[in-house]
Amino acid sequence: MKHSVIVIGGGIAGLSAAHHLSARGIDVTVLEASDRVGGRMTSDRHAGFVIDRGAQFVSDGYTVIGDLTTAHDLSAQVHHVSGWTGIVRGGKVRRIHPRRPWTLPSSGLLRWKDAVRTTRASLKLAHDAHALPLNDYAGWRPLDHEDAAQALVERFGKDALEYLFEPMLEGFYFQPPEGMALALPAMVWSFGARGKSVSALRGGLGVLPEAMAEHLDVRLASPVTAIEQGIAGVQVTTAAETLHADFAVLATTAGVARTLWSPADEDATRLLGTRYSATVAISLGVPDGIPSGASVEGIYAVLLPRCERKVIAAFAFQSRKCAHHVERGELLNVMLDGAAGVRLAGASETDVLAEVIPELEHYLPGIASRIAFTRMHRWLEAEPCSPPGRATHLHGYRETWHADRRVILAGDYMGIPCTEGAAESGRWAAAQIAGALAG
Repeated sequence: MKHSVIVIGGGIAGLSAAHHLSARGIDVTVLEASDRVGGRMTSDRHAGFVIDRGAQFVSDGYTVIGDLTTAHDLSAQVHHVSGWTGIVRGGKVRRIHPRRPWTLPSSGLLRWKDAVRTTRASLKLAHDAHALPLNDYAGWRPLDHEDAAQALVERFGKDALEYLFEPMLEGFYFQPPEGMALALPAMVWSFGARGKSVSALRGGLGVLPEAMAEHLDVRLASPVTAIEQGIAGVQVTTAAETLHADFAVLATTAGVARTLWSPADEDATRLLGTRYSATVAISLGVPDGIPSGASVEGIYAVLLPRCERKVIAAFAFQSRKCAHHVERGELLNVMLDGAAGVRLAGASETDVLAEVIPELEHYLPGIASRIAFTRMHRWLEAEPCSPPGRATHLHGYRETWHADRRVILAGDYMGIPCTEGAAESGRWAAAQIAGALAG
């Protein structure tokens, strides 16, 4: 008798689960509520530009994503990005490189004494975290109980918090260090400490989920309305059909998952209560290019600390991320910080740009007159928050899950809050189901 699994959600978590289950000979049906796969890992093509709508980068430290890229013959599309980044201090972009710690003081971002303290603290953190996994957030529970802001000030100093960690956390996750567990910034910092670099895909990050979906039974525009667990399996209902299977993988955001499922165990309940940060991602097409002298040479992205910014957390030059994404000129990707993401979520495009463009003009004078088109994507559930306890609850959930629970959770809130964490959560869910069916 052949076994079957229903995967609810066609983002990278659900597709990863489906891929790994299918590879084990299990029948899999993927139900996706929208009309495309990928979730926040999608790309559009417009006027010769490739626009990553949500997730912008992957890392060579992403082993699950790396394996999926190889399995779908996309390795040749991986494009490594220059490590040079800009962080603003005193209204000026400071050019730094994670593998060249002397650039922190030489650029003027930190004073020499603060840079020395940061280097020493970084070495200590790297030592403490050297054995912790970069793709399994449950493994970071040793650092899950300290508040990030307080711990970072104690270890690195206030300037390092405000000009290194805070802009990094808002630029990547759209949330401040206050109320966050030390585990998350420690994990992010460890990517650099272990020499990992960021990459892009030449066709946009969306090519990976699109390639995965071609080999799977994916049913688009199929929102699930109910999940019922029985002794021998699950029943999943959509507006069009009712499906039966041995197991279901619920691979959505926490907000969607808790409308469909009420787990019995405390760890799962707490995880389903995970809150999300919000952002507005804005792509600005500049076919005639950036005004001469308006940008720092070689920098692919600029982060704005909270003491320097108004609404922009980060902006990036797409041609420096991957030249294949830009037919001519430049494409600017702008990310708003979490507070602005919430405040401007329902604002008109005109009102959003009225706040964004003047701030962008400070760093790129004359850019307003060169913008040929705008693409705006509003993400109310951009990244899961990681308060103290999330890694611990995730570990508890993984340790106690058993086959009698016919529904298993996956998604970004069930791992490290990035595409790798979501993909890893799908792989983990697939492994648990495969083990249960084999037993």
